[in-house]
Amino acid sequence: MNKHNQKLLIFILLYYVLNIVNTYFVTTAPLNRYLTAFERTPLFELNSIVGNFAVLTIILFVGFLIFTKTNKRLIYLIVVTFLLNGLIFALGIFTKYYQTIFSFYEMTLFKNPATTLGISILLESLKELVVYYRIIVFVPGITLIVYYTYLKRYYSKTEVKIKEEALLSFKPLNAMFVVVGIILSFTTLGIFNISMNSNWTIYAERPLYGVQTAGLYNYYFGQALGFKYDFENIVEADPSWYVDYNKNQNTYTNVYGEVYSNNLTKSQASTVILDGTIDNNKLNGILKDKNLVLIHLESFNHFLLNESGPYLDETYLPTLKALLEQSYVLDNFYTNVGLGNSSDAELSVLTGLYPSGDTTLYWNYKDGNYTLPALPQLFSNRLSISLHGDVLEFYNRGVVHEQLFGFDDFYYYNPQENNFEETKNGYYKFEDITYASTEDSPWLSDLALLEWTKAVYDTKGDQKVFLFPITIQPHTPYEYNPFEDRFTNEDINLEATTLRYLNYEAYLESFYKKFIEVSHELDNTAYVFYSDHGSGIPQDDLATILGLESSNGTSEVNDNVLSRLEYQREMIKTLAFIYVPDDTHETDGLKRGLMTGTQSLVRSQVDLYRTIIELFDLQTDNYYFGVNALSDEHTFSIDSRTFSVVTDDYYIIGKRLHNTNDLDKDNIFIINENYQYDPIKFLEYVYLYKYRMDRAMRTNLYQHLKN
Repeated sequence: MNKHNQKLLIFILLYYVLNIVNTYFVTTAPLNRYLTAFERTPLFELNSIVGNFAVLTIILFVGFLIFTKTNKRLIYLIVVTFLLNGLIFALGIFTKYYQTIFSFYEMTLFKNPATTLGISILLESLKELVVYYRIIVFVPGITLIVYYTYLKRYYSKTEVKIKEEALLSFKPLNAMFVVVGIILSFTTLGIFNISMNSNWTIYAERPLYGVQTAGLYNYYFGQALGFKYDFENIVEADPSWYVDYNKNQNTYTNVYGEVYSNNLTKSQASTVILDGTIDNNKLNGILKDKNLVLIHLESFNHFLLNESGPYLDETYLPTLKALLEQSYVLDNFYTNVGLGNSSDAELSVLTGLYPSGDTTLYWNYKDGNYTLPALPQLFSNRLSISLHGDVLEFYNRGVVHEQLFGFDDFYYYNPQENNFEETKNGYYKFEDITYASTEDSPWLSDLALLEWTKAVYDTKGDQKVFLFPITIQPHTPYEYNPFEDRFTNEDINLEATTLRYLNYEAYLESFYKKFIEVSHELDNTAYVFYSDHGSGIPQDDLATILGLESSNGTSEVNDNVLSRLEYQREMIKTLAFIYVPDDTHETDGLKRGLMTGTQSLVRSQVDLYRTIIELFDLQTDNYYFGVNALSDEHTFSIDSRTFSVVTDDYYIIGKRLHNTNDLDKDNIFIINENYQYDPIKFLEYVYLYKYRMDRAMRTNLYQHLKN
């Protein structure tokens, strides 16, 4: 081989090596801080490399078939490399917001009409190119440009012209290499698919499993060809699977061996403190004569209430803390959301069911026509209305809230929509209450949303109501804050997004003050608050806020170190509380709470469904699966997005412990060293439970699961 061809081969070698290495900026936790990866094995690592090599080979030789001149071929490979680098960058940003891998089959994520929000996220992402060094993923493209420049200078000093035909110009050979690449691609995809179907049946993890074991480029190449890598038809869901999980029974024994029933007594709820006016041995039905306002809180992480660090003291969120003192607080509460984010939270609270995690059921509803036993249907004797400060089409709520959940009305906010009679657009229906938090905010202010809620309550007459206001701020990337900043980078060294999140405190304070004001106007009403999901701030920032050191090491409880698993648990830990005000007494302007106390046991969004059913004595013969949040019953919470499991004894990274059976620091964080239930056996139970729940959701089986 002559010297000229050797230099061209180096260019091609750089194309392969740099693009394959670049995939690790997405698929490995050390290079992607937002991702919890599967345990890597030599076999799957080899399969991944071969898969990526196969797709790069297909791309290379298809280009060689199209372009015969060497110069054009090199430019083609540079353009392709930059496109692949852009894919790596985009996937990195996606994992920042979703902590999992993107799938072509979940394009519904981009159906939400949120142009202003999308531009904010785009600008924030572009900042990361420089501020957080993400430009490093474009090194392959930059390297090829540099080497191409060198080649042009080299050829200019020789008699050989770079534009002439050169290396690998025999088209049949190029076509053969394309075929070989396709065979390799299909083979590695087959190995991945067989492995996934036998080893990992959790729907939400399929894209991550795919990019790790089949190769990032290869996985998306397969999706582009229409491969769904689905085990949808392997096993049909069997209704008998769910009998033992059903907790809508006179008596049942849970996974911990505890015996409870769908009738909760005061002796089984030791943390509940009831006022004498509603003191009752049986807690079922104690709120049945009250109105219900269920308030969805956007992006509230529990650590905002942690006063042990140097920054968030008793003066941070004082109005909320005063409200919590008059409430029953779920102080160990977790989100169950998957890719659907806020919509998944609504789904879990309103139905008591886990989302599958890999899709947005709200957008799939038009195709699947699911039937789910939702709370508005069970409040059959009440006026039920949901309210949100964004457009009708956001998360397809205009369809789902009325058709799937059964709300009587859904009010939304859209200043751009033309007026029409009998509108549900709050911009016209509540035309005197249509202010945003800032001039450039695309959303209704959450303070105005509370005023909408009061306006609806005022029209109820003698009818009881179930109202569901859905707040939207603070929403990532935490723009549109109308108040002055409490903290600056001189006070606390944090990433800009995290700083904006902390500085939303004044806005939240104004929200809770407005709530207290509105609550004085609503009589005989109980309030249930829950947060949809966490903030997604970086681990180092959380450690700084809490006054800790940040570490990827130890899983032992250490007061001075925030480990990786502790951080992940904190990111899915949110807040929920129940406020039952006494209309006849108040404390410092806040109505005194008739039901107070603190629940320190693990609870999650799916548990609120059952809790509301039993507190309001709603009648249903449908199965339900959560615990009553007030009870002393132990339970677990599943993060549907990453299949991590939280209990009172440990926090498990499901994908890692399941495949290794190793109680290693990277697989489990031990909270209680004296745990009774073996974590590996417990995970087997939860793994099967989640698989079956996903099957029931996908096959629309829940409507048939009845006593």
